Amino acid sequence: MPAPRSPFHTCLFFTSAALARTLDRSAREHFGAVELSPTQGFILIGLRSAPGISVSDLAALLVLDQSTVTKTLDKMVSKGLVQREVFGRTVRVFLTGRGERLETDARAAWKKVQLAYQALVGEGEVKHLCTVINSAQVKLTEVGK
Repeated sequence: MPAPRSPFHTCLFFTSAALARTLDRSAREHFGAVELSPTQGFILIGLRSAPGISVSDLAALLVLDQSTVTKTLDKMVSKGLVQREVFGRTVRVFLTGRGERLETDARAAWKKVQLAYQALVGEGEVKHLCTVINSAQVKLTEVGK
């Protein structure tokens, strides 16, 4: 017997949260294989692209609260993956040698996540969904300002 259709399937909040939970399971599996959380992996990738980025800019890049990024960075500092340096009133973040080596693994894990959902959904559909979701996110963020 097929599962009943959710009465919430037309709610953007409900469907996007359900999709996020599904994708999160896959991302945790792939990033977990290299002993990282998805957030830690994306921080490593972001730092490779922007060495010395400020914590606030890193939070904006990842679309996360600054407190979430700070807590994650605390764990990464204790693992020897990143280091913080104070420049005046700004804290900047850099990869350590260990972080640089693990960034390669993080990038490979990210690619595996992408390939997994593209194989199921289709590359064109994924690109379309990303465009639509990013557009909605920008509009909804502008309303909150």
